[in-house]
Amino acid sequence: MKSMLKKVGAVAAAGALAVTLMPAPAWAYVYGYPVTTAPVRTEPYASAHAVDTVAPGEYVLLECSLINKHGNHWYRTRGGKFYTYAGHYPSYNLPNC
Repeated sequence: MKSMLKKVGAVAAAGALAVTLMPAPAWAYVYGYPVTTAPVRTEPYASAHAVDTVAPGEYVLLECSLINKHGNHWYRTRGGKFYTYAGHYPSYNLPNC
């Protein structure tokens, strides 16, 4: 994440520039490498439409985890549009969606 520059009061008037660093959000994302072929679905359910698959050796960007109404653990992909079943991946410590 790029740091943000911010001019501060009297220091800015003197022509100096103060730098404010903004930390990356904790929920940014992780690279998810499946151990078995993992479908990527439109909703966090096995019956949902599969839009793609991720094979071992490939990756998908994961941003958070959730439990669906059946009690199954899923990861939401970066961008928030798709889901992949967590059982295909090593355990990642992601925040709840």
